[in-house]
Amino acid sequence: MRFKSSRIKKLITASVALLGSVALNGHAATATFDPASGIVNLPVVEVLSGSTSSFYSAQLQLSGSELQLIAASPIAATTGQRNVFDSDTSAVHVASVTVGADDFYAKLKLVPGSNPLRFTVDQLVNNAFQGCPSFAAAGPSAGSCILSGEIKTNVTLTKNINWILSGGVYVGGDNTQSAILTINPGTKIFGEAGADYLFIRRGSKIMAEGTPDNPIVMSGPLQQSPGEWGGLLIAGNAPINGCNVGVTLCEAPFEAITSEFFGGNNPTESSGVVKYTQILFAGFAVRPDEELNGFTLMGVGSGTLINYVQVHAGLDDGVEMFGGTVQMKHLVLTENRDDAFDWTSGFKGRAQFVLVKQSPGIGDRGIEADNNEKNHDSLPRAHPILSNFTIIGRNDTGATQGILLRRGTAGNIWNSVITGSPVCVRIDSASTYVNAGSPGSLTGELTMQNSFAQCAQNFADGDGATFSVSDWFLSQSENKAEDPLLDGYLPKTGSPLTLGGAAVSDAFFDVVDYAGAFKDASHDWTKEWTFPF
Repeated sequence: MRFKSSRIKKLITASVALLGSVALNGHAATATFDPASGIVNLPVVEVLSGSTSSFYSAQLQLSGSELQLIAASPIAATTGQRNVFDSDTSAVHVASVTVGADDFYAKLKLVPGSNPLRFTVDQLVNNAFQGCPSFAAAGPSAGSCILSGEIKTNVTLTKNINWILSGGVYVGGDNTQSAILTINPGTKIFGEAGADYLFIRRGSKIMAEGTPDNPIVMSGPLQQSPGEWGGLLIAGNAPINGCNVGVTLCEAPFEAITSEFFGGNNPTESSGVVKYTQILFAGFAVRPDEELNGFTLMGVGSGTLINYVQVHAGLDDGVEMFGGTVQMKHLVLTENRDDAFDWTSGFKGRAQFVLVKQSPGIGDRGIEADNNEKNHDSLPRAHPILSNFTIIGRNDTGATQGILLRRGTAGNIWNSVITGSPVCVRIDSASTYVNAGSPGSLTGELTMQNSFAQCAQNFADGDGATFSVSDWFLSQSENKAEDPLLDGYLPKTGSPLTLGGAAVSDAFFDVVDYAGAFKDASHDWTKEWTFPF
């Protein structure tokens, strides 16, 4: 790796004040180890299972090189520092265990098929700063280390270090020298002062496994304004469109960083995990008029796990998908300067439980949906399935639509609510209308069901219209143009949203009977792990 002295000098002036003030997750131990008995006592363990969780107290017994569960009792739900078992990754995250005079983070991995449950110790990391590893350089303040250039071996970013991105940091080569970047719960990663970003190349993986009490934070050096750093980008080998008919491998350069490619023929590929992660104040322009999105997903496959991710105050889009089949749940997209949820290039993924919240003077559209900008009928056609979106727009100077469906996109939208924008839903481009069919005779390619709209103008017909968007919306099952009765972003008592939903017949989706991202005011899944919004 190369470390430029000019960048380090700039880093010192831009971020030393912030880094000097960031605490390294100091807290009381969440587990204790008795070396005499070999017992690990875990007073609180939260077990994450999909969209739900349960709480236990537990004990593990050291047996050879493994730990065996010897006791577990249900307890009441609690907040604060705790141990977390994530069923998605079969890992127990022990935030703090005291061994002798030292305090450690421990990651335990479930032994498949074990009964009683047994775990191996995957990581044991001192929670105190121990110096910078060989793949990083010393930072400008105590406890900080600098990442730059390419990372082509498996590495782990730990919470006992404040990590600083200096320029573009690339994980792996492009489908060569693949690497896995593991990011532990509670880890903080800061851009240096501009064109600093984290790019996961095709064939490599990111394993960003935050927890509700210790989310991963990726932010700018000052944590004050959009565009302080670039963002998080993942490139994969899932299908995209935009190539000539007959091309056997469709791939494309990324529009902002044209040396990097995405796309392929593996729709189920996994690019890793991103869970309980904040992406804050991103969007620096790496070239003139080419701001990065907070979270960019290019040809990312459906094997990738994205759940509980916030993108806040980005200078461009919150999250944008360029093709691919990636699936996501529990997104919080707040105060982003451009669109919140954007797709193009044949995106065919899934998303459920998404909150979009704009502020006065901030933000363009909640959803901006294209099939392909240059060829509106390029195949494979963009056709995501979405459910349980709450889109709260703004209605002031420069505001546009809650949802814009254009340039030939398909898509099925369920159980969603759009409110607050000048226009709730607009359909544009002749190819979009033709592909949709007509009210009463829809093709199934572009639909919206069990959804609610309340804006200054609920619907608008765009260029090439062959039917009215109002007729399209109101002709479909259980759609309503009425007040959703929200208190902020949560439904009030008596809101029609609480029983306004329907199950989506797709295995990815949780079965719900409500519309919008939240069942009711007591089920606010944004609590604890998000940046204040």
